[in-house]
Amino acid sequence: MSEIIKEFLKRFKIAKKSSKSMFITGILLFLFILFLYFFNYLYGYDPLEITNELFSPPDLIHIMGTDQLGRDIFSRMCYGIRSSLTIAFIATFISLIIGSPIGAISGYFSGKIDRVFSIIFDALCAFPGIILAILISVMIGPGLITTSIAISVEYIPQYFRIVRGLTLSLKERPFIEALKALGSRPKNIIFNHILIYAIPSIIALMMLNMGSAILAVSGLGFLGLGLPPPIPEWGTDLGRGRDFITIGVWWTSTFPGLMIVMSIVAFTLIGEGLKEILGNKIIGIKD
Repeated sequence: MSEIIKEFLKRFKIAKKSSKSMFITGILLFLFILFLYFFNYLYGYDPLEITNELFSPPDLIHIMGTDQLGRDIFSRMCYGIRSSLTIAFIATFISLIIGSPIGAISGYFSGKIDRVFSIIFDALCAFPGIILAILISVMIGPGLITTSIAISVEYIPQYFRIVRGLTLSLKERPFIEALKALGSRPKNIIFNHILIYAIPSIIALMMLNMGSAILAVSGLGFLGLGLPPPIPEWGTDLGRGRDFITIGVWWTSTFPGLMIVMSIVAFTLIGEGLKEILGNKIIGIKD
C-alpha cells in the first residue's frame, strides 16, 4: 500500500507541473461548489418559500432573482447542489461496489463466469445510458434513491472493465502465485491483494463519473423524471425556467445551466488530471 501512495505522489508532482492550470481550475471550481453548498446555511431565504415577488430580476436582495412562484433562485441553486451531488455520489458509489467486485471475480476465475459477465456488461455498454436511466426512472418512479439507481446502471460496466483488466494482468504474477501456493483463499487474494491496486484508477474514474452523473441527474430532472417537486434540483429548474425565456425572463434558466456546467467542468478537470497522473501504467505494479 505504501508503494502505491509513493508512486501516486511521484506522478502527481510530475503531472501537476505539466497541467497546472487544469488542476487549479478544477480545484477552484470544486471549492466554489462546496462554498455554495454550505453558504445556504447563512443565506436568509428558504428555497421553498413562495412570495409575491414574481420574476424579480437579479439585484442586491435576490442575487439571482426569483422564479415564477417568487422563490429565491440563489437559494434554490445552493440547495440544488445538495441534491445533485448526493445523487451523483450515491450513483457512483453503487456502481463502484457492484462493478469492481464482479470485475475482480470475473477476471480471477475466467472461464464461463467471465464470459457470462462480459456479455452482460457489454450489452449494457451498447445501450445508451440516458435512455436506460429514463426507462428505469419510469418503471420505479421519481426519488433520490431511485434516481441514483437509475443512473448507476450506466457506470457499472466501466468499473467492471477496469478491475477485470487489472485482475487479468495481476493473477499470473509471482506474488499471486505464491499466495495461492501458501493456501490463501480466492476471496482473500481478490479483496486484499488485487482490488487494492485498483484504488488509484477507481478514484480517477469516480471523479469523471461524478461529472457525468450530475449531467444525467440534470437531464432526468429536465425531462421531469428526477426528484419530485418542489425539491430544488438544477435540471428541474432549468426545464421550468426555459418556458419564460421568450418573455425576457432569462435568469430562471441561465443560472441553473451555469451551475450544471461549472460542476461538470470541475469534476471532469479533476478526473482528467488524475488520469494524467496515472499515465498508461497501473500504479504500484512494476514491469
